Amino acid sequence: MITKISWPNTTEKGNPFGGIDGYRNISLTFHSRSFRGIADEDKKALEILLKLTNLEEVDALAFDDLVSHKIIIESERPDNEYIGLRIINSEGKLTCHSGVSKSWLMPEYINELLKDFSAFERNNIDQINQEVLEIGSHIELHRDIFVTTSPFILHNKNHFSQGNIFTPKEALKIMGLYLRMRGEFEWTSHFDDKARNVTSRRVFYDYLSKGLLTNSWKYLSGLGLHQKHDSLTTLGRSVLNRFSFALQARDEIGRLFYLPKSPCIDDLITYHFDYLTLLLTGAFDSQALIINDVFNLGQKSWNCGFMRKNFLDAIAKEPKTEKLNEIIIEKKNFIKILSKLRNYVHSSSLDSEIDVPNDTPNNLLEEIIKFDASLQLGIQKRNVNKIINGKSSPYTVYSIEKFALACGLINETKDLINMIMEETITDKTFENSIFSRINREPPPDLLPIIQKYLLLA
Repeated sequence: MITKISWPNTTEKGNPFGGIDGYRNISLTFHSRSFRGIADEDKKALEILLKLTNLEEVDALAFDDLVSHKIIIESERPDNEYIGLRIINSEGKLTCHSGVSKSWLMPEYINELLKDFSAFERNNIDQINQEVLEIGSHIELHRDIFVTTSPFILHNKNHFSQGNIFTPKEALKIMGLYLRMRGEFEWTSHFDDKARNVTSRRVFYDYLSKGLLTNSWKYLSGLGLHQKHDSLTTLGRSVLNRFSFALQARDEIGRLFYLPKSPCIDDLITYHFDYLTLLLTGAFDSQALIINDVFNLGQKSWNCGFMRKNFLDAIAKEPKTEKLNEIIIEKKNFIKILSKLRNYVHSSSLDSEIDVPNDTPNNLLEEIIKFDASLQLGIQKRNVNKIINGKSSPYTVYSIEKFALACGLINETKDLINMIMEETITDKTFENSIFSRINREPPPDLLPIIQKYLLLA
């Protein structure tokens, strides 16, 4: 499941992700003491996050000189209920004065936080107290996101739910979405003396799609060398374009997910979710048309699809598509789930909560739950008793988090599209002289940009 953000009450109007009161800047607190020896992906993400603090839309603080403004926790005063906080700028001038309650350090509270930790960690009480004061300061200063790799704080996220605690990698994804929703496509982070290199929405999502669909370079290059290249390259670009638009639909669902919940928000999420399922199934339909032409399966265009029996039979009978047939069989459950979700558009859209009698479960949602062993697709169920006509009846309630479901569908679709691309462009379908000319990698100058896009999104 994806963690919601509990936006603090601030004097500044609006929400970082927009809404009725408009956008406001987003605030980050960097937990600098936790960044020693962090993992590579978090280290790369932290480097980009720190560059993003140069943007005027980002308000950044740290407990040292990591960024330009610093939080200083003053010495404890025995005669006061609060420990003083000061925020100073890069010139050492005071910009804010506040305090953090000493109640954060109550022994019973600290013991509760430490109950899952070893004796060694329990004995390091001074460091633990300092970390608690730092997350407490972040919360009492009404800041948005606390960026940390501290095992102690991450383990106790539920105790600090108002702190919106994320690792650098997680925080960067949220920051990338926040900036995209504000129309910012300038932070591929080519920062040079705080200058920005400007790109566009279309270019960003195009390169992001190609970064996620790692076989797309080989795919488009191979289709361009095929004797039917005119129609095939158009279809190949259609696969990329639909996946790119699906990523944009996912991002809009994400923006709405991070806003305070309301019936209006739920309706908008459903609108974009329906569009997303249409786009993903459309990408597979384009791939089916390409397979039909590349392998000369002889099927009518209207009959090309991974849910069409004649098309699947043709793939199963063709020796050159043996690997493709194995992939389709392996992924048939996901293909079926996506197709059924798309068909909701033609009946009634998928609600955020569905309740049914226990003896008539929702077959589609049960299929998704069975498929989703890692619980990443955002569907949970619980049993309740409902009073109907004076009698208690057992019901099943399905709760559906469409942002998590959208992200899961994108990831599964990405994997399957890549597999199909890999097995469509092979030495079985091209002469060696042509196959050797196929480009399999992005140009070297694009690779660093694509890698940053992947971290951001």
